[in-house]
Amino acid sequence: MNKAHKELLKKNYEKACEDYVKAMLESFEIDRHDCWWIGDEVGGVFQVGDMLTLDMCEIVCVVENNVSYDECIEWEDYNLLANEFNFNRLNLKSWHMGAPRVPQETFDRLRKMKKDIENLCEETKNKF
Repeated sequence: MNKAHKELLKKNYEKACEDYVKAMLESFEIDRHDCWWIGDEVGGVFQVGDMLTLDMCEIVCVVENNVSYDECIEWEDYNLLANEFNFNRLNLKSWHMGAPRVPQETFDRLRKMKKDIENLCEETKNKF
């Protein structure tokens, strides 16, 4: 593949990425001025304000499946909790389609248990 062809592919890809971002932001009713491609790498990871980061596959999922901003935030919050307790994370499409997930009550119980263990460890350290 010659250099001109590669440059054309890149230009077309970046245009498609920007078009998907534009459609996503319109659906979220968010202005572009608070959003950017991390590292100025079009097609990589896109920062939406200070609350949400999405890669290109996730952006396409948002647009193609009419995923709301609030649902994206819920999905990201869930994955933070899942990561904290070493549970499997869910991709956005699976989340949107209703994949089984750990209930919030379970996370709350685990957090309490984790805090109790941390307190017990601290008490034990203080004894010695």
